[in-house]
Amino acid sequence: MKSMTPSTAHWIVLAIINAACIFSLMYSPSYYMENISYQTITRQWLEDSNQLNTEEYLTIGHGRLTQTTLESLNGKIRNATISAQVIRESNHHVQIKINNVKLSQDNELFAIEKTPDLFFRRQFILQEGTILNYELLPTADKNSVCFYVHDVGRLRCMNH
Repeated sequence: MKSMTPSTAHWIVLAIINAACIFSLMYSPSYYMENISYQTITRQWLEDSNQLNTEEYLTIGHGRLTQTTLESLNGKIRNATISAQVIRESNHHVQIKINNVKLSQDNELFAIEKTPDLFFRRQFILQEGTILNYELLPTADKNSVCFYVHDVGRLRCMNH
């Protein structure tokens, strides 16, 4: 029985590695669970020593994305809810088109004048018809989701 030549063995190993890579790309698990509400709470100290508290909720599923933000500052609460249609979706990327924006009684959320970069982001995100690209990042915990919104340079991690 004749043994394989070294070049044949190398080609077989390369073919196995390539097949494993293609398999992992096509059958990688989703980086989020559908129809699960993820949430996060942040606290930010503003220049005037007031604390801005923010709660965010995110749900993705059945071609829809809903994101709600609640902000509290000095005993006042404001909120915004964004409803969007998922235009494109893969295991690691979600592209959405904002269909509907509902704000609380005030036209803006808090801290616009105190954080100028926030003003641009909110003006952009809170416009119906805006298209946003969410890059989903892998997490060690299946109960968490991390994403980067390319269009506004925003990184968020949430738990459910």
